[in-house]
Amino acid sequence: MISNEDLQKALDLIKKSSQVLITTHTKVDGDATGCCVAVREALAALGKQSKILFLSSLPQWYGFLFDEKVPVLGVDISPEELSAGQFGRFDLTVIVDTNSFSQLPKLDAYLKQNNMPVLVIDHHATADGLGDVELLDSQAAAASSIVLQLYKYAGWRITAKVSQALFTGIATDTGWFHFNNTDSVVFRDCAELTDAGANPSEIYHDVCQSFSPERFRLMTAMQNSLELHFDNRCATQFITQQDFKTTGAKYEDTENLIDQSQRIATVEVAVLFVELADGRWRCSLRSRGAVDVCRIAQRFDGGGHTCAAGAFLPAPLKQAKNTILEMVGKSLSDHKA
Repeated sequence: MISNEDLQKALDLIKKSSQVLITTHTKVDGDATGCCVAVREALAALGKQSKILFLSSLPQWYGFLFDEKVPVLGVDISPEELSAGQFGRFDLTVIVDTNSFSQLPKLDAYLKQNNMPVLVIDHHATADGLGDVELLDSQAAAASSIVLQLYKYAGWRITAKVSQALFTGIATDTGWFHFNNTDSVVFRDCAELTDAGANPSEIYHDVCQSFSPERFRLMTAMQNSLELHFDNRCATQFITQQDFKTTGAKYEDTENLIDQSQRIATVEVAVLFVELADGRWRCSLRSRGAVDVCRIAQRFDGGGHTCAAGAFLPAPLKQAKNTILEMVGKSLSDHKA
């Protein structure tokens, strides 16, 4: 839980602001979008002006949370235009669901070049200390839970729109309540949000039952690459640039596809490599708990949680895969011993 002292510091920072930039990590997910929407709604109710800026395209299945398109840095506005104040002249930046420069490409220079105060709301163990005020709780299942705590401390009204957004964040970051970060706090928070107007069945349909044909074909291509290692305790899969071209899918369509291999009963660690346009490979890792995948990701300037983490590795794929497998194999061996 966040201390009342830190919550008050966050409120004091918000009270001093008038123009606020809200942003989050690249490859935006449900928790990130939920936090952004809830923070924007709170600022609007306080009479503050704010804008959300994403660092990568919003997956279409989170579109129901927004009334209009959210601009993307590097697509709709350049870093130079942002620095020149053409997107807005902000006196506060709120960063949600990350506290790492590596997760903020194209925005890190903007943050470093000015003296604007920064408020960070995050639940990851990896932290670069980006905020002047930081609401951090690595035990929280989702950053959305921390935003909800701020709402309740501040006495802000939890509207149906806010409830829908924060429920989306908590539900997606707990794998719809089947990840081991699901605890009694999660269920209490979600019950409160449901009472306030969140519709769980609608959210599930919009998020989990809205695959495009292209995304479904991409998932099929990924599953065809499946390999099992270490007595079937580790699964690796990959998605290439050619897979994107063949299926017509986009990078954001890869979200949560890694979870598919965890349906295999013996798999304790799942690894998904996604080839980026610049030739690097994004490595996503999931664990049932026996292996701390965050420690593996941190070896490559990545990070995350004990059971869910990610990092970027250079090509070729064979070398990247062998490097990760060596570390996973050692961790599995140590656990077995």
